[in-house]
Amino acid sequence: MTKSSLIKKYNYHILLAWSLSAAIILSSESSISQEVHNDDEAHNEEEIEVSLTQEQIAAAGITTVKLRLDRITESIAATGEVRANDYASSIITPRIPSIIIERHARLGDRVDVNQPLITLFSVEMANAQAKFINVSREWQRVKNLGSDIVSAKRYLQAETDYLQLLAQLKSYGMSAEDINRLYETSELNKPGEYDLYSSQAATIASDDFLSGALVEPGTILFKLINEDTVWIESAISLGQFDQAFTSSRATIEVGDYIAEARVLIADEIVDEETRRRKIRMIVENEDHNLHPGQFVNVKFLMPGEEKGYSVPKEAVLRSADGDWQLFIQDQDGGFIPREVRILKSTGDRYVISDVNEGETVVVTGAFFIQSELAKSGFSVHNH
Repeated sequence: MTKSSLIKKYNYHILLAWSLSAAIILSSESSISQEVHNDDEAHNEEEIEVSLTQEQIAAAGITTVKLRLDRITESIAATGEVRANDYASSIITPRIPSIIIERHARLGDRVDVNQPLITLFSVEMANAQAKFINVSREWQRVKNLGSDIVSAKRYLQAETDYLQLLAQLKSYGMSAEDINRLYETSELNKPGEYDLYSSQAATIASDDFLSGALVEPGTILFKLINEDTVWIESAISLGQFDQAFTSSRATIEVGDYIAEARVLIADEIVDEETRRRKIRMIVENEDHNLHPGQFVNVKFLMPGEEKGYSVPKEAVLRSADGDWQLFIQDQDGGFIPREVRILKSTGDRYVISDVNEGETVVVTGAFFIQSELAKSGFSVHNH
């Protein structure tokens, strides 16, 4: 082998050794970089957790439930109209021809039971009041003398006359309290005048009359409605009627307001034009969020055959990157964001995926947790 060949062979081995050394160094640096990257990811995942005090949890109204696989509720959507609960409503009418003297309540007022609503005048009432004073005085004298002193005929006559006038005043609309006052005092400062009182705690829904008007018996002066419960009436097509009427429950929605409704009864008559039947529901309305005449969205909810995980709609929020997100509570009490997919909407709930049986999910107060997460500057991408 020539000297030139030996030099070339030597240089080749030098170059090969250098290349192997460089490859080892690059591989080592890549491994170290990957370890650092993995450490960073592990560190970030450990930090993506919101810890709150018990005071914060209570103040924010945060509640949780354990997920379980349930039958998914199917729904039938319809529109409905709010109506006053007629079983909790009443009307105020005169029972004899009367003239309106003064009103004491107005449309929209909330009144208590036995609150005076209107003062009326009637000639018939004046005559009955005068007669009552006379017969009540006679009855008081006879009672004081006793049946041993007066004849049985006089005693019976006095009692009968008194009871007859008492019934007459009641039938004319005079209150028991006012009658009792007239009986005890025998004073009639304003003959013929009498008050009509509220029969219940309610809201005045109508008062279509003018002071000074002559009103006949049966004229509706006031309509009183109690809005603590209201009816919802919804017209359903015949094809969906049976499912809707036998549904386990229903919800009504007005804007952001959602309430549970209970199916009561169905109209036996089918509308000739629309071929629909009305279903009546009742809704608890103690906060008076619903008022007669409002239109609402109704969903009749029926358990289906398919199973899945469902949560209240308020439990699922949009994350910073636009994905749907809820919060899982871990064993230490911390709240961890989890991106999920919404499979369907049923009433006031979402059916979701990417969760597991038995996980504890935040169902109320999720927005507060998300706000706390945003304050810490984390952006979650758990794809």
